Amino acid sequence: MHVNHRSRWLFATATAIALTVVTLPGAAHASAGATIDPDEQYAAFLAEKKADGSWAGSADPGAKAKAPAKDLAAYPKLTDKQMAAMRASVKVAPAGSEAVTVQSVQVTSTGMSVTTYDPAPGFTPDQLADKLRKQGKASVRVVRESSGGVSTKAASDCSYGSARTLTCPVSFWRNQGWEDPYVRFNDHSGASWPVSSVVPKWNTVQNIDSEYRWNSCPAVSGSRCVDVFSGNYGAGWTGRTTLYWASGSSGAFSNSNAMVQLNDYYDSASIGGTRNNTTTHELGHALGLGHNVYSGDVMYTYANKREDLGGENPVMLASIYSVTR
Repeated sequence: MHVNHRSRWLFATATAIALTVVTLPGAAHASAGATIDPDEQYAAFLAEKKADGSWAGSADPGAKAKAPAKDLAAYPKLTDKQMAAMRASVKVAPAGSEAVTVQSVQVTSTGMSVTTYDPAPGFTPDQLADKLRKQGKASVRVVRESSGGVSTKAASDCSYGSARTLTCPVSFWRNQGWEDPYVRFNDHSGASWPVSSVVPKWNTVQNIDSEYRWNSCPAVSGSRCVDVFSGNYGAGWTGRTTLYWASGSSGAFSNSNAMVQLNDYYDSASIGGTRNNTTTHELGHALGLGHNVYSGDVMYTYANKREDLGGENPVMLASIYSVTR
C-alpha cells in the first residue's frame, strides 16, 4: 500500500464543534526520546515487516513476549447470566450527553480509512484538531454526537445506553468462516503498554474473539491482524486508531492496515489516568466501539482511571456481532 504523508487525509465530515479552550500549563510528560511521526512509523513497518508480521523496529516488549495468545482461565467469556445482568442495569444516557471525536478520513480509489485521535490533558478536541492541521494532517474535523437520552438494543442499532458504535450504521469485522470474528492484536509496543493484559479483557466479550500476539501474526485463513505500536508522537493525543474499509464493503472493516498507536509522550501521571485505560480505550475502537457518553467509562472521550470494560460496552459489542456477516 502506498502511503502519501502530505495528502493522505481527506475528510467528508459532519459538524465541527466550538469548545472553550482550556490549557493546563506545565503538564508533565514522560521522557520518551525523539519525537516521531506516526505515519512515517507505519510506512517503515509496511516496508520492512516480514511475512509472519514481525518487524525489527518493534520496541522492547519486556515480559509481554511470553504472554499467552489467550487466557480463558483468567479471562473467561461472559456468561449469558452475566450478560443478562448487564442488560438489566443499563443506564440511559442523560439528555444532552454527547460523544465528541476527533477524526480524519482519507478517501482513495480503493476505499476509505478513518483515524480516531483521543485528546490528551490540556487539549480540547478543537485544540487537538487545530494542532493536527498545523502538522499537515489535512481536513481534520471534530465530530459531535448528542445522545438525547437514547437507549437501544437491536444488533443494527448504534447505541446502547451510554455506549456507542464507531460509525452509524455500524461497522464490523466479518466472520469469514469462523463462528465469531477472529481478531489478532499484533503487538509491537514497549513494555510499559499493557496490551497483553488488555486483549484478554476484550476477549471476554461474547460473539467476537480477540487474541494477543507479540510481534508475530502469521497468516491464518479468515483471521485478521491489528498492529499495535508505541512511540513518542509528541503532545496532543494519547492514542489513535486507524481502520480501513474497502470500496463496496458495506460496513465491513478491511482485513489489512488496521492499527493502534499509543503515545509514549504521556505517562500515566501526566494523563490523569493510566496506560491501561488508554490501551483498553484504543483496542475498543479497533473492535468497533465509539466514544461512550458517560464520563466515568473507559471509552469516554478523555482519559480517566477506568480500566474495566464496564457493562454497556460488552453488550454493545455483543450486539454488533450477534449476527453472522
